[in-house]
Amino acid sequence: MKLNETAIGDRVKITELNLASKMLQRRLRSLGCDEGCEICVKQKGAFGGPCTFETKGQYISIRNCDACQIRVEMNG
Repeated sequence: MKLNETAIGDRVKITELNLASKMLQRRLRSLGCDEGCEICVKQKGAFGGPCTFETKGQYISIRNCDACQIRVEMNG
């Protein structure tokens, strides 16, 4: 499943962080958002807008096209 396919409130774990933008990938990893990291989807923009998620007490927003490249699995 991809991050953009999740619903608001879903708690998921990142399984693959393979972004086309290496700069964004480096920034997310420096914020502690890497494979195995648990995140909670907090907000999704209408009509393919940005996706906001929480991890380790911080909120991060990324473009929908970047969320399409992050693979996740449901916790549980």
